[in-house]
Amino acid sequence: MTLDTPVATADAPADPSESATTATRVAWTVVGFALLSTGVNNWGAWSTWPGFAVVSPCLTLAGAVVMALAWTAPARRWATFESVVFVASLVAVVAVNAPLLAASAHFSTDAAAFNQRAAVLALHGVDPYRVAFHGTGVQLDPAADYWTYTLNGGHVDHLSYPAGSFLFVVPFVALGLTHLTTDWVDLAAWLVSAVALYLLSPRRVRWLAPLLVLATMFTPLFTFGDTDALYVPFLILAAWHRERFVDETAPRIVRWLAPLALGVACAIKQTPWFTVPFFTMGVGYAAAGARRRVGPVVARYLGLVAAPFVVLNLPYALWDPRAWLRGVLLPLRAPLVPDGQGLVSLVTHGVVHVLHPGDLQLAGAVLVALLVVAYLGWPDRLERAWLFVLPLVLFVPSRSLSTYLVDFTPAAMAGVLSGAAAPVGPRLPGRVARPVLALGAFAAAALVVVAFTASPLGVRVDRVVATDHAQFLGPVTLTLANAGATPLHVHVIAEVGSGHPVGFWRPRTGGGVVPAHSVERFTFVPPRFLLAPRRGESWLMEVMSASPALVVTTPTLAWRRGPRIGRAAPLR
Repeated sequence: MTLDTPVATADAPADPSESATTATRVAWTVVGFALLSTGVNNWGAWSTWPGFAVVSPCLTLAGAVVMALAWTAPARRWATFESVVFVASLVAVVAVNAPLLAASAHFSTDAAAFNQRAAVLALHGVDPYRVAFHGTGVQLDPAADYWTYTLNGGHVDHLSYPAGSFLFVVPFVALGLTHLTTDWVDLAAWLVSAVALYLLSPRRVRWLAPLLVLATMFTPLFTFGDTDALYVPFLILAAWHRERFVDETAPRIVRWLAPLALGVACAIKQTPWFTVPFFTMGVGYAAAGARRRVGPVVARYLGLVAAPFVVLNLPYALWDPRAWLRGVLLPLRAPLVPDGQGLVSLVTHGVVHVLHPGDLQLAGAVLVALLVVAYLGWPDRLERAWLFVLPLVLFVPSRSLSTYLVDFTPAAMAGVLSGAAAPVGPRLPGRVARPVLALGAFAAAALVVVAFTASPLGVRVDRVVATDHAQFLGPVTLTLANAGATPLHVHVIAEVGSGHPVGFWRPRTGGGVVPAHSVERFTFVPPRFLLAPRRGESWLMEVMSASPALVVTTPTLAWRRGPRIGRAAPLR
């Protein structure tokens, strides 16, 4: 279809090819709008880097031009148009984020800082899994703003990811790139992901790659601290035409690409581990469809997945098995403070006031098992959809960070667009799968309900002190009533706005222990200067215990101090 083609009317319906072409032009118009928005959104960043005074209007103009060309570019130039716009999108991402990253002096997450420190240690022949990372040894300022806190009043101070998380950073550190190396590598990995998705996508949907790379959700995360970016390109390759592993006529590199890429992704972080059972089931069904023995094919696939994981991690596993295992399994076993944008936000934002984290973890495990059962029962529906469904499962546990919910999206798109054949072979009968799913769903729902009920600890706010003209939070006095039969050693943090908690408050007197069947009154002191909410904003205090694992919050408190916004001060 060209622009000369008559537009469909109610009397003359469009044919499907014309609709597809029109839809493609609409999609590239949205890409242009995203490019324009990138320029407009960074208009005020010139004070950070004067170059934005030129970059911002150039990107704004480029976006407007793309929107116009999306409807005026002739069909014979369409491939060139797509390629030029995609390259412009990559340039925009670099032009906007590289100056901001270059101007940054510190990391934005402890994960990025730990990976860089681990790379430096590995380069000097030191086992990073045996070293405790303190604020003075990592590029965090102040470190307390970025720690991952634990229910026992501490924070994660050891490397907690597989070795691939820092080994990919080592070559760049060795070459002398020491300024926030992890963040630069993550930004590069995200750009590689976009290129991979663009090249692997059918031409009719190549607009997807520039749209994702310009999406405000992904690029800021992957540039400033989200180390998941490093595994995303490998997970894209793992999802793309994964069924080719059973095609004996394909070159070996094509057949082995997906499992090897999956193994590398698993060697970088733990999140891709959850995808292994589903990729494996897909390969099993592909083997059945090709009339090959499923067992040997699946075993060979898993062997190739394990190979890069073993190559990258074995030296450290042998160096100090206990330290390596402690680090790699830490996110799965440590009593981490609940956090994230999933169900747990009902507690951290004061909708409900109690959480038993272990019950949410168990509910999440049940849902993973149910997704496996559903895949076995209806593989034709879930073969292409399970990477979109898995984030729904990760929405439930007590650590449900936004990255867990969005980072599978590029790989999910690659899997869908590769056009894998519908699975064939034996599947779990519906008369078995449906009752199992029903019972499992009931069990998961019951666990979620239990997780948010029956608190043994009552909390009351007695007194709040503000300092420096109500700009900072001061000591807070709480009355804690323990109705349980177990003494509770409590730790307290404040939830103010959307910021990360800045550390545990210390009791002014006593050790913060509430004996069984007793009531205690404590005054807790903030760890340092903590900005108070603005007048009218809500905040709350979280009281937590590691044994038993428990989080209880105060009712949501409205800050009534400080100047009234929008009201002029009286003349004197």
